[in-house]
Amino acid sequence: MPRPMRALAWLIALVVSAASLPVAAEDTTTTTQPPLPPPAQKTVVRGTPPKDLAGRWLAVGWIELPSGGRVRTAPTLWEIKQDDQLALTVYFGVLPPAQQKELNDANTAEKRWQPSPADIAQLAAAWDTLPMSDPRLVSIDSEIVGHDGFDQSFSSDAKTRDAVWVVRQLEQFHPSASPTIKTINVYAALEPREGGWFGNFTTATVAAVPLPIPITLNGTFQLYRVVGGTPPPPRGLLGRLMDFLQGCGRR
Repeated sequence: MPRPMRALAWLIALVVSAASLPVAAEDTTTTTQPPLPPPAQKTVVRGTPPKDLAGRWLAVGWIELPSGGRVRTAPTLWEIKQDDQLALTVYFGVLPPAQQKELNDANTAEKRWQPSPADIAQLAAAWDTLPMSDPRLVSIDSEIVGHDGFDQSFSSDAKTRDAVWVVRQLEQFHPSASPTIKTINVYAALEPREGGWFGNFTTATVAAVPLPIPITLNGTFQLYRVVGGTPPPPRGLLGRLMDFLQGCGRR
């Protein structure tokens, strides 16, 4: 393989590795590095995103690799809370062993890994006890943008302009993650599907080799709601009465 092609292949491997860091066991960090504190995370909301985004989610990105139908799966765990506004936190738990093995096997074969309902249920049951990974990140800035809040970059891009809403994330890496400097992920949700959302996925990583070089890859994603997360707050007396009356109406 000519040297430029070897360099491109290495950079692509770096991009897809960085994109799958949050829940993949096969990251580029070493056990000799001291653990870092969790990255600082903040969220900005623009426009009017859907009202049902609060909860725990598995975002599965399928990155299309160059030359011939090869795919890399990059899953990420999200927890979205609704207070004064939506706040998205990337959760750096490692998938349960069975699902992690399926993911690793699929990525080794460069094929899609698509979780089954049983996989989602197992993830939900294990969520609070998942072992944590160290992504070597310093900060994550997330934007949740409804279609009415799109800026020019979203409204002019073919992959985002028809989206109902978009998540854009800027991940800044610690110097110990060199040569990776930062990654930008864009999830453009096009339509509800499988109890979550389906859309276009773009990931771009900037690496210093020796000068900063951006590599961008595209694909699709599915956002799966993780059932069995934090239970809803107890319903008040009026809510319980309405449930009772609705139940009587179905008899």
